[in-house]
Parts: sequence; structure tokens; C-alpha cells
Amino acid sequence: MKEENKEFLTVNDVSKLLKINEKKLYVLLKEGRIPGTKVTGKWLFPKHELEDFMRRESRIIIEKHLKPHMHEKNVILAAGSDDPLICKIQGFFHRSYPDYVLFSSIVGSEEGLRLLNRGFCSIAFCHLYDSEMDDYNFSYMGRILDDPERYVVINLFYRNIGFVSTVSAVGSFRDIVDKGLRFVNRQKGSGIRLHVDEMIEAENINFDKIEGYDEEAFTHLDVLLYILSKKADVGIAAESVACLPAIRFGRIFEERFDMVVLKEFFFDESIQAFVEFIRSDCFSTILKGMGGYDCRSTGRVMYPNQLL
Repeated sequence: MKEENKEFLTVNDVSKLLKINEKKLYVLLKEGRIPGTKVTGKWLFPKHELEDFMRRESRIIIEKHLKPHMHEKNVILAAGSDDPLICKIQGFFHRSYPDYVLFSSIVGSEEGLRLLNRGFCSIAFCHLYDSEMDDYNFSYMGRILDDPERYVVINLFYRNIGFVSTVSAVGSFRDIVDKGLRFVNRQKGSGIRLHVDEMIEAENINFDKIEGYDEEAFTHLDVLLYILSKKADVGIAAESVACLPAIRFGRIFEERFDMVVLKEFFFDESIQAFVEFIRSDCFSTILKGMGGYDCRSTGRVMYPNQLL
């Protein structure tokens, strides 16, 4: 633990950190490829400068190897929020556009933007609501992305979010506390989790009064499985998963679900193929058939409310 607090690292420290021998490290120093300074005959490495150097080098490697694979090999890598529709459309998209394939990683809206910022994916799926701005995603892009002006936001759909339960109709967190129900939460950094925390604070309820608040599910389907397996009594999920007769759905709000893409990649054939797909009758039919969705802005480029 002490080593983590060092401001300067030794040759031995850096050798272990980079997993290279000291001889190779001296070669890198001689070539000026790694930051270091000589003090009283010994090489020392400012920890923060070294960390910045490693991040820059990692980004160069990603741009050299990962991005050509994403764009030249017709692979679309997406990361961010979960929605049952995203999972369902991947096969339909590939069937409609056989030259392209979409892969999606469910990591939460905030982490999706961070991964997009680092170049690990082509698209970030997100639905991060800012109550002060009464808008989705743009304020979070300003906080997370190095240069938000380099990105474009396209709407996928609007969806209904609500309480799901098998034991009782639930309309608020006060109901959950008063009825002694066990709650299953969503993971930190997800759009739903941000809503949950705001709702609890608005109802003036202590977080520790909600049994199960720290229990985290990563997908809407996981929330449903928690409830069906009786590990929880109630959760919050999209209406589209609340399709079983045993599940009660209590709508809380409608939210906007967008995708964020680098402007310089927006006109790549693979990204344009995906945009064309979400504007197609096929996508609209799937969306309307699942229930709980609205396509009034699907495929439209979105702008912050204050610009409209």
C-alpha cells in the first residue's frame, strides 16, 4: 500500500509495473520514450507523469489496432446501457446488413461514455437524465468526454420505466418501506440508478431504510429474475420485460434512450448501416411489438434543449 502513495518511483518499481527488465527500461530512457529524471546518480520517475504516459501509449495502441478492426472489418462495438431491445435487434441487424455485425457490452451509461472516450467502442448507449437541465446525456457528455463537440447524439427510442413486482402494487419508495418489501437496485453508473437515488432523496427517505438497496442487478432481465426467484420483492425495469401475467408494472416515467458516436465515424459505412436499420420498418415493427416503447424521434440527431 505504501508504494501506491509514492510521488516518485524507482527503476525497480517501474520495472515491476511495466513488467519489463531494467535493461530494457534503460533503453527506453535513453531513447526518450519514457519520462524520468536523474537525481544524485539515480533514476526517478514522477508517478503522475508515468501514469499519463501509460494512458497515452495505451490510446495509441488502441487507435492503431482496435479502431482499424472496428471500421475496416465492419465490426461495430457498442457499450453502455442495457435494454431488452438492444439484445433482440443484433441478429435482425446482421440479417438486414450481412456485411456488418454489432456487439454490445452492458456496462452502464456512464461507463459506456468513458469507454467511448478512450476509443474502446464505436457507440455508447446511454439515458442519463439531468434534472436541472431537464435533458438527457448532454451534460454527462460534458463531464465525461474530453471534447463533447466531437460527438453526435442519435435517438434510438423512448421507453417506459416503472416498478416491477409480484407481491403488491408499488407506486413509490415510501410504499416499499411501509410494506417492508425487499428491493433490488441497478448498478452504480447506470441511468436507472441515478433516477433511483433522485427519487429516494425526493421522498426524503434514508437509503439504509430500503432493504436490498445495495443489491445490484446489471440488466432489466436480471431485475425480473431476482423477483421471480423471490430474492427480491420489487425492482425498477423497462415495461418490455414486465410481460408475464404474474408481474405487476407501475409506470414511473418515460425516458429518452440515445446512442453517442464520434462525428468523424458517423458517416462510416458500418455506422450508417446501423442508423439506416434503426430508421427502418423492421426496427419499428420490433419496437412496437415489444410494448413500452415510442419511436417518435428514432433515428433523429438530437441537440441540447437550450439550443432548440
